[in-house]
Amino acid sequence: MKRAVVLLTVFLLLFTFGCLEKKERNPPLISVSVDGEEGENGWYTGSLTVSINASDNESTVKELKYRVNGDMWKDYRMPVHLTKDGFYFIECYAKDGNGNEAFYNATLKIDATKPTINFTDFEEGYVYWRGKKAPPLRIPRDTMIIGDYTFTVNAQDGLSGCKKVEFYLGGTLVHEDSEPPYEWELERTFGVYNISAVAYDYAGNYNEIMVEEVQIFNL
Repeated sequence: MKRAVVLLTVFLLLFTFGCLEKKERNPPLISVSVDGEEGENGWYTGSLTVSINASDNESTVKELKYRVNGDMWKDYRMPVHLTKDGFYFIECYAKDGNGNEAFYNATLKIDATKPTINFTDFEEGYVYWRGKKAPPLRIPRDTMIIGDYTFTVNAQDGLSGCKKVEFYLGGTLVHEDSEPPYEWELERTFGVYNISAVAYDYAGNYNEIMVEEVQIFNL
């Protein structure tokens, strides 16, 4: 009986003076920072540097690991560099000295490639008579449009997708098309103009084509 009383007394003293510490149960906090050129709609338009950090106010972080697109887990020691176009699923894992675990994941998207664009049936050095291609006259201009004409372009982007195509007469935006086929019907116009089309993808990249000094007779 005396022994039980002594043990209980010792336990109460230890608890009172804080010698028995309560085990910390809060997991570490994982943070990820991304350095790179931001585009649109959550895309990046160039290489990325990914930095991972884990902190714990009540213990020490013993493990910090990561993996990319389901590959093997690696110990995090230095920033991760992502250079190629595509989707990257980043997973992070941290563990503190008390065995508490934390997980974090994020998806990063890179599209650094311009969309492709070309006129489907319009090129420099030809005469277009009411929409039909004819041999060039070369007087007074190499490229000439006589009568009605509809410009059509082929625009594609294999990753983020083609968002829209803009058509310009000289430096003036005259038409915008967001669905293929990307077309613009020439309005009544007379004069010499540069004809250009600009394709945009959803990441914010763009690409332009132009045929210079087109003589137009569409009255």
